[in-house]
Amino acid sequence: MLTSEIFGIIVFCNISIATLLFLLIFLIVYINRQQFQQHISILLTVNTCLASFLTCFAVIIMTSSNLFGSFLIANMNFCYVWGLLYDVFECSIYHSYALQAFFRLCRVIFYKKKYLLKYRLYIRLIGVQWMLSFLLLLPAILLKHYTQLSNQKYCLIAYTDVPMQIYVIFILYAVPLICIVITYLCITFHIRRTSTATITVTVARRQRQNLRDLTVLRQIVLLITILAILRLPTVIFMADAAIAHQLYEFTYEIVGLITSVCLIIIAIITLYITPQIRNLIKVIQIRPTTAQMPVIISSIELANNPDSRLTAGE
Repeated sequence: MLTSEIFGIIVFCNISIATLLFLLIFLIVYINRQQFQQHISILLTVNTCLASFLTCFAVIIMTSSNLFGSFLIANMNFCYVWGLLYDVFECSIYHSYALQAFFRLCRVIFYKKKYLLKYRLYIRLIGVQWMLSFLLLLPAILLKHYTQLSNQKYCLIAYTDVPMQIYVIFILYAVPLICIVITYLCITFHIRRTSTATITVTVARRQRQNLRDLTVLRQIVLLITILAILRLPTVIFMADAAIAHQLYEFTYEIVGLITSVCLIIIAIITLYITPQIRNLIKVIQIRPTTAQMPVIISSIELANNPDSRLTAGE
């Protein structure tokens, strides 16, 4: 029992750190909201951060139920719904990365189709993504696969429920990862095929933008791969449960710890792979004086539009 509480405290601390990091990202975006208006990549980043933040909130509630009073299992129907919401939030994280990949595919390959680069389109697609995440997981609660986990004070799909766990893992990790990898390959082939084209200032600018998109997409593939690898213990515990017909005593505690680490990684890498946010943080680190303000403002504008110098020189 003491070991379980130690796991719970560590998870609670990790999730608190992840939550603060996501709040930092929201704060940066809010402070610079005028610069980020109609900025699709920032919109999609905020969508990913929102899904991650809500996942953190769900984990905090579950961990608190374990540590401070078993309040989730006071009403089992609410407990089942909360377990569903946790899975929807987590599913939305990975699906939001697939949506980011789709945007970069449109910006690199289908840039002439302007309707695919409309800000309102991606607002609608974000709504579709959240609805899809909910609908894909809805059968699990309708078929009563959610249950109170052994030795836990919250509800999820049990790891001994192997068929449903395989379904959840497939829609959670496999589908988004396959979509992102295919997108990455399409963009790579496109850039290689067009790299021999006649170089003009406009083409050179677009090639640099394409390379930046490819770099971000490569980092997203790496991030999703890391998160999938970190989830391997879940698969191992499921396989062990199927063979031994019982779960390891601290299965859910270990998986909860891994989940909290994954959320911290998502927050840190989001700060790193989003050029606009990363460059703003670098600018903020400079102590602004009156003499420095024009330089800082110019640096922020350049962070949001790296090709502005080329445009001015055309």
